[in-house]
Amino acid sequence: MRTTINISENIIKEAEALYNTKNRSKAIENAIKDALRFRKLKEFMQLKSKISFDEVAVKSIRKKELTENKF
Repeated sequence: MRTTINISENIIKEAEALYNTKNRSKAIENAIKDALRFRKLKEFMQLKSKISFDEVAVKSIRKKELTENKF
């Protein structure tokens, strides 16, 4: 999808260098993807103390999953 946005030339050059590309679109796309991943991970980490798990049950279920997938 094409869109027009105003981004500082310095930021674009930094993104190109960071993602090792001369393709501005790819650099910006990669930067946005990373920003989204970071934000989602940050939100997920905030749930850490709000959700409780039965760790024994989780390990048991995971063990069963792993043994079921073996051929």
